Amino acid sequence: MKIHVTCVQMEPVLRDAEKNIKKMCSFIREAMETYPKTNLIVFPELIISGYECGKDFQRMAETVPDGASMKIIGALAKEYGVHIVYGFPERDSDKRDVLYNSAILIDNLGEVKGVYRKVHLFASEKEFFRAGCSYPVFDTSIGRLGMMICWDTAFPEVARSLALKGADLLIVSTNWEKPYLTDIVTKNQQDWDLVTRARAMDNCMYLVSANRIGFDETLGFFGRSNIIGPTGEAVEELLEEREGMISGELDYDIPIRLRYEYYTFFKDRRPDTFSELTKAY
Repeated sequence: MKIHVTCVQMEPVLRDAEKNIKKMCSFIREAMETYPKTNLIVFPELIISGYECGKDFQRMAETVPDGASMKIIGALAKEYGVHIVYGFPERDSDKRDVLYNSAILIDNLGEVKGVYRKVHLFASEKEFFRAGCSYPVFDTSIGRLGMMICWDTAFPEVARSLALKGADLLIVSTNWEKPYLTDIVTKNQQDWDLVTRARAMDNCMYLVSANRIGFDETLGFFGRSNIIGPTGEAVEELLEEREGMISGELDYDIPIRLRYEYYTFFKDRRPDTFSELTKAY
């Protein structure tokens, strides 16, 4: 099975959902005109709100499946027959004061297929969001899709959990920040390049990511959105710090063959020796 994925690298306007949704719609139309074979479009983390919203996350949070962005983006997904993933602040439908840093999957019929709630919250996110607690895999017409958000990508266990559940594709919506310590971390953002390639290689599967650019209040973001192949090579990447898109064809048969012929991680793994991985330290 082959699918085409387009990742959007975009700069949101902090605390302005209306402008951000409008820009997303423009990118969706451009993506389908430029890459008409696209089956899946991926946007960055918290693209509806921006990252440093603080207490305004409460005002901007949306409830699934009736959020304003879901209706607008869902209509375009249906119009073009394309799946769309994007990040947003989610309000719990039962506990109205509880928020999650979430990514939503809208299918090619314009319906909400599922939501992933970020498990590994980073820094100030812990002040405003509750952590998720599971790694769902969503069955779609373009395969079984697993989602991660930003800091989740730094944890090998997340991608491996999705792979063991039968995911065909790892999707990452992210707001990966510019390094704080530029005298220690190189300006080439090698940590982001490394973790995305490693998670693909760890599991011999495709990984696609959309990172944002620009500044909010104190933090900057560098982009480097990418599409990574099952052996860790970059299929496509947008290295410049600018808005834009990358697109590529993914052939699910390739990782299946590689896992059988050489990268036999799943056949050779010894979970009986992994007890340390589940201990809290």
